[in-house]
Amino acid sequence: MTETFQGRGIAGQSDAESVAIQVLNFIVADVDRIIQFLNVTGLQPETIRASATSSHFLLGVLEYVAKDDELLKAIDEELKLRPAAILAAIVHLSPEPDMMPSNEDKKVDAAPQLPRRNLFH
Repeated sequence: MTETFQGRGIAGQSDAESVAIQVLNFIVADVDRIIQFLNVTGLQPETIRASATSSHFLLGVLEYVAKDDELLKAIDEELKLRPAAILAAIVHLSPEPDMMPSNEDKKVDAAPQLPRRNLFH
């Protein structure tokens, strides 16, 4: 089952960013929540707006709330965003894992050979 956001499935990065922005607005709207968020992230209030334009920051916001069951419950109750929708948004915002090179593509750097000396001359 696809998790929904605004009545439709979370289809990509744009929807995932919208979820994260809603969650961030929810955090910022409550003094206790924003203080906790600032303490954990080390951000300053004046840097949040600039940071919110970064998909990496938005991913961090979603990861932050995903670790807090009480916060997830409050978001579910007030924003009607299910925890599974938040996790789906995390997946969409997460960077693709680097492709592991195959054994054929690996180049083995051999240690440089030292000149051999015959010690028995």
